Amino acid sequence: MVFAGVIAVALAVPVRAQAPQTLSLWHMEARPTRVKAIEDLVDAFNRSQGAVRVRVEVQSWADVYMKISAAVMARRPPDMMFTTPDLTMDVRLTGTVQDVTAEVAEARRGSRIYDAALQPFLSENKHWSVPLYNMAEVLWYRTDLFRRAGLDPRRPPRTWSELLSAAATITRTGAAKHAIGVAGDWHLATVQQIYPLMVVAKAEHLLDARGAVIFDNPNTVRAFDMYQRLFKLSPPGSEAWQWDQAIAALVAGEIAMVIEKGQYNEQWDLRTRLAAENLGAAPVPIPDADGQRGTATWMNGIMLLNPDPKVRPGFRQFVEFLYKPANMALLLTVAPGFFLPVTEEAARARELLDNPTVKAHWPKYETMIEESKHGRQLGFTREPYNRYIGRITGQNLVAWPAQLMIHEGLSPAEAVRRGADRMREALR
Repeated sequence: MVFAGVIAVALAVPVRAQAPQTLSLWHMEARPTRVKAIEDLVDAFNRSQGAVRVRVEVQSWADVYMKISAAVMARRPPDMMFTTPDLTMDVRLTGTVQDVTAEVAEARRGSRIYDAALQPFLSENKHWSVPLYNMAEVLWYRTDLFRRAGLDPRRPPRTWSELLSAAATITRTGAAKHAIGVAGDWHLATVQQIYPLMVVAKAEHLLDARGAVIFDNPNTVRAFDMYQRLFKLSPPGSEAWQWDQAIAALVAGEIAMVIEKGQYNEQWDLRTRLAAENLGAAPVPIPDADGQRGTATWMNGIMLLNPDPKVRPGFRQFVEFLYKPANMALLLTVAPGFFLPVTEEAARARELLDNPTVKAHWPKYETMIEESKHGRQLGFTREPYNRYIGRITGQNLVAWPAQLMIHEGLSPAEAVRRGADRMREALR
């Protein structure tokens, strides 16, 4: 009887529920609307199950290369991190990035992932990040300002000469104070404006097949020459511009054109009540001779940094959640009309197509999706990928010669030569 009583007491003691495993996630989408949207998406994942809790930590693209290196050295990196191919390659040098080939294979069993999304993260026959979303560059232009200048907005510039001609007409007629917005300082915004011109000028390769720098070639020079010509049509002070100044100038009608990524759809709706039809998007104009259709694309994924086997199931569960079409669509609408799908299922998801911004700007969004098929990822245009490419991209060394050209008056040829020398130094 005493024995039975002990059993009864033991059974009456409540079993304490196991606390969920907490995984930290870094991302660099620091705009307030995106911060909240990612928090909401993560909260939905946390509510969907009780085993794993993701904790978000917001970083900045301005210093993330240094911060992640410092975190690894301090042995306090995040468990997971949103990333780009070059950032992934850079962090791989620390030995922290985990092979996620199994997770990619699992994602491919349930989703048709575009090959272009997988390729930049594939190295040594292993996947080092799971693709999440893409970005692509186009020519943004104000259709109402084109009409004011007597230009047909249904026929945006297709070549460099047409681009310069349209710019001259816009300024001559006073349709806008300045024809185009161009950044000129040593930062990522400049890289993202000049690299599309390099792509269409057949200068997309920074390195040859052996990994040697080939930045200093005639096609790069002509791309920088075109960039310099466009910069002279940009507003005073734009040598210090980053992303927001160009958006503000286009929305205000101070400029009529800019080459940039898809944040213009989202920001147009946030900053103005003008009709969506007043904003247009077209492929990046190409050189009149010996050019190619193309653009710059910026693939984004998620990498696993924690080697603890106990963490991997939580990472896998989070990826599985993100790859459900409705959730992937919600990730894309973190920046609606900006983030591009990497799976066929997400591209058709009702949660994406019914988003008010995507719906209002659908022709432009569709243009970006189509152009992304001809896109090039900076530093990942030729295999095998250089494991030290982050030393070039992380320092924005494509922008450094542009700064020399614009701030110090170097010729395009001399600026490109100096840029190539600096790239070679970075890879030593």
